Amino acid sequence: MTRPAGRAEAHFRRVVLHRRWIATFGALFIGALGAYAAGVPIDYTMEQFFPATGAARETYDEFKGHFSTEDAQFTLFWEDRRPMGVELFAELRAAADLFEEEGLTGVRWFGNVEVSETLDLDGEPATRIYRLVDEAPLTGSAVVGVLDRQRNNELFRGSLWNPEQTVFSIRGHLPDEIDTDERRREVTRALSEAFDRPEGADAKLTLAGIPVFRSGIQTMLREDQRLFVVGGFLVFFAILLFFFRHVGHAALCLVSVLPAYLCTVALMGVTGGSVSTLTTFIPIIVLVVGVSDAIHLLARYRHVRAEMGDSDEAIVQAFAQLARACFYTSLTTAIGFLSLVGTRIDVVMEFGLFTAVAIMLTYGFSMTLLPALLGFSSRLTTDDRALRAGWIRSVVGAAIRLPQKRAVGALVVFSVVSVAAAAVGSTLRVNTFLLDDLRSNSPLIQDLRGLESAGFGVFQVNLLLTAEEDGQLHDPDMLRWMADFESFARSQAVVVNAVGLPDLLTELRRAVVDAQEPGLPESAEEAAQLLFLAELGGADDVGDVYLRDERVARVILTVRDEGSVVMLPILQAIERYVDDNPPPYGLARVTGAVPMGQTYATRLVQTFAPSLALAIVLVLGVMIHMFRSVKWGLIALAPNLFPLLVLMAAMKLAGAELKPSTILVFSIAFGLAVDDTMHLLSRLRDDLMQGRAVVPAIEESLWHTGPAILMTSIAMSAGFLLLMGSGFQVLLLVGVMTSVSIVAAILADFFALPSLLRIVGREYSAELSAQTAQAEP
Repeated sequence: MTRPAGRAEAHFRRVVLHRRWIATFGALFIGALGAYAAGVPIDYTMEQFFPATGAARETYDEFKGHFSTEDAQFTLFWEDRRPMGVELFAELRAAADLFEEEGLTGVRWFGNVEVSETLDLDGEPATRIYRLVDEAPLTGSAVVGVLDRQRNNELFRGSLWNPEQTVFSIRGHLPDEIDTDERRREVTRALSEAFDRPEGADAKLTLAGIPVFRSGIQTMLREDQRLFVVGGFLVFFAILLFFFRHVGHAALCLVSVLPAYLCTVALMGVTGGSVSTLTTFIPIIVLVVGVSDAIHLLARYRHVRAEMGDSDEAIVQAFAQLARACFYTSLTTAIGFLSLVGTRIDVVMEFGLFTAVAIMLTYGFSMTLLPALLGFSSRLTTDDRALRAGWIRSVVGAAIRLPQKRAVGALVVFSVVSVAAAAVGSTLRVNTFLLDDLRSNSPLIQDLRGLESAGFGVFQVNLLLTAEEDGQLHDPDMLRWMADFESFARSQAVVVNAVGLPDLLTELRRAVVDAQEPGLPESAEEAAQLLFLAELGGADDVGDVYLRDERVARVILTVRDEGSVVMLPILQAIERYVDDNPPPYGLARVTGAVPMGQTYATRLVQTFAPSLALAIVLVLGVMIHMFRSVKWGLIALAPNLFPLLVLMAAMKLAGAELKPSTILVFSIAFGLAVDDTMHLLSRLRDDLMQGRAVVPAIEESLWHTGPAILMTSIAMSAGFLLLMGSGFQVLLLVGVMTSVSIVAAILADFFALPSLLRIVGREYSAELSAQTAQAEP
């Protein structure tokens, strides 16, 4: 039977022999995949972050089936230093007309909404219903008078103007038939250009709304894609060139990694997926993993080639020696990401799955395309002075000397640091925001916070009301229940305003029935007549909160995005109120983007710990299988838990909070930390199987793998620090925190692991010697 090493050598001999065919196929493959991958769409729908199944999702989908305008609404907030008058009114009207010219429907602003006022007509009170845009001639005093009299109208305050009436809004939404990413971008671009004002102008205009956020974020994602692909290749090329002093070798390493990324993006497109905030930094992960393996492979190749002189045979021997170790490092890293499937949240599952696939594809191309390309460098000289630099030898020498003198002391120090880090990290607070992924200095975030400070809310919590019979939702008892719920909701800290059917009917009744003592309709028949009059008058407000034919209504709570620490207790209080005070008819359920976003964050936090634990168990199983020993598998795992504990403490000390974006860093950190441990222990195992004693084997393994481990750590840190150039908070945190974990991992691999091996490795050495003796014929 052919030994595994013999099969590996045979494979790489075939690769070197057919290198021209492999290189040609690789070039065609990269070209075809690149053309297809460029067309994969970018998606930032809020729904991708929501749980895919469950009662909350079913309620949300039902709600969206009835009221679909929230995610399609554009809002212009107009703040002006000039006093309100005819001139400013005309400018607002022109802006509203531009909304309609861009295809937005349901355009509302204070000039075109119907207001009702009581007049004194020959000593008798009379009611007048009108719109300001219909007044001719219109005077400034008339505009100011209407605004002053309607200042505290719940239908308009917090919606069409702020409490101080210093900021006014114009709202409109894209119809369902043209509510596409392309059309959203076109409208956002056209309105942004039309409403752009120079610094120092009288008016400050802010375009906002979920479509605007989505369009802006998609633009940022595209910029990040270019940054990570182009910038990542330049950074890694510079690092490889610095260490290997060989343009060809540096370029070949990167070219061999490129197909894995293109394959992954193409796979997203084939499966109907898209590039999201999370999957956008898969290029960096692919480059990090691919370059990490390439550094080990190239360093071994150059070492073997210096001894043998023959390039082709050096490729065969070097790749055959490391193929097994590279496979296990790729497998354990892929498992770390694949465990995210356990969160059962679509966008996180896709990120974990596609990243795992990308990592295994990277291994496949490293074992085929890279050796084939290296086969063309037979006449090129090599310069390994950087690999033997004094600082590298000093660090590796320190890693060798410490276990010789203070093995127990080193383990005690690492144990104390681990316990302290766990204690500090255990106090991390969970807090998530709806626009959590953006940096605090992002224009989108600054616009949102400015609007909230002015008294507006951009996001909504909705109370979905459904009835079994016609007329139940506008029954007086049901209307009183809604009004009581609105009063309760308005008392909550983050709620800017609450609007529902009672507010509309109260306004209609004041205009039509009793201007002196407005109130709710006294009977269902009276409510039906008021609704009929509103429909005859073409009022759009009714359809926003009540669909009589569908027996569905809603109460809209406009809220500020103040984080889950504040929002979750309020949502729970609202749900308790509904449970403790059920409506007289039908069902009342809390739903909308805000509750669903918090449900997503809560589920991710709850499911992440089991997912990470599963990843640790699976990686332990792989290590046990690789080393054929439970004890050796535990030894290999131990130093890789240290970076996770350090990461928790670093996040706490840096003032970061646990949220979906920061939680994912732990999977990335654990997946990457395992790699260098596996390379070191794989080399140590080979040396022990050849009969070396434990201490010399540890020293030999560190001398051979230490420089490559340092190089890969520097390359990984540089790659992830590139994420700091992104406008997304999630990517900045991933970059900084992953770099922190990489530093912790190198300390554990260089100082804790050799100390541990020196103490417990002798017994395993004897086991390996016995296994080797039994395997020999």
